[in-house]
Amino acid sequence: MTMRSVPYAIVAFHRVPPTAAPGDELSFPAPAFAALCRYWRDHCEILNLDCLLARLARQDPAAHPCLTITFDDGYADNAEVAAPILDKLGLSATFFIATAAIGAENRFPWDALPVAPRLMNWEQVRALHRAGFGIGSHTASHARLSQVRGVELKRELEESRWRLEAELGEPVRDFAYPFGGPGDCDFVARQAVQAAGYRCCLSCHGGLVAPTDSPFRLQRISVSPRYHATPRAWTRQVRRARWHHRRAAAAAGW
Repeated sequence: MTMRSVPYAIVAFHRVPPTAAPGDELSFPAPAFAALCRYWRDHCEILNLDCLLARLARQDPAAHPCLTITFDDGYADNAEVAAPILDKLGLSATFFIATAAIGAENRFPWDALPVAPRLMNWEQVRALHRAGFGIGSHTASHARLSQVRGVELKRELEESRWRLEAELGEPVRDFAYPFGGPGDCDFVARQAVQAAGYRCCLSCHGGLVAPTDSPFRLQRISVSPRYHATPRAWTRQVRRARWHHRRAAAAAGW
């Protein structure tokens, strides 16, 4: 990395409801989401995943803040609330889909709320794709890959991709780990993702991306209403992340 370069940032959202209850870490309220997206539009270069991966393949350093927006799981408010905001602002994003949940009743155990958040149906997934948004795999059943092996691991990765390709009519090459903690992205899981035909895999335990990083070791920042509720809060947190990134780069001799 050059002295003037800055690391790339990939952000991850889950739900974007009109409003969110206090303490709901997976829901980023729509007004705050719109304000943060406007800030990113005005202060960052927004890269879709194709463009980011092309730059990493060339090991291109970034001279100014660059950001890639992603969503996990397949919640209905992604299509109904978040996508119209992104579209109005001219911003790209990739939606990672747990295919067995699409069109089904929400059975995610972490969504044991008074009213369970709805999940997308397949027409909404296809509409996102037609609108130019990226669609990627998040396994079939939102499996924690560190806890499945062998045939089950292969099935989770391949069935999800095959179903998405059948619904969209074109190849699906991008993958994001469910849960996405350090232990969920182990060597066995990473090798299985590559063997299943994906071109990248994204974690979700924080951190930034250097231009020399492997596409199979991409870190993401999970955007939280606790830590990133306003553009000012986002700026404070990402400056801290860049400081940690610079220290790690210096220690590793990057």
